[in-house]
Amino acid sequence: MESAAGLIKLKPGSDTDLEDWRATLLARWDEVLQTLREEGVALESWFQIEIGGAPYLLWFMHAESIGKAFETFMNSTHEIDVFHLEKMSKMAESQIEAVSLLELKSDL
Repeated sequence: MESAAGLIKLKPGSDTDLEDWRATLLARWDEVLQTLREEGVALESWFQIEIGGAPYLLWFMHAESIGKAFETFMNSTHEIDVFHLEKMSKMAESQIEAVSLLELKSDL
């Protein structure tokens, strides 16, 4: 398994789009699960944070292959993936990919 994370700076005024994105993904959970399985994603987490008064999203992914997961997502024709990509493209001002330093796991 591989991990990846990043920080997305949101454009000002993205609150409504962010809530629409979150609510839609939760409401269409069966579709989300199907695409995660196709992408080989075991875990995908999203966090909203504020840095210096600016809104950001912090994301984390644990997948069989991060490259395969992103390639499958970017080539997906599933409506939920298209929606997700369109919302992120609309809201994102910039993105910073994190460099993995440590991954600590337990058997819990």
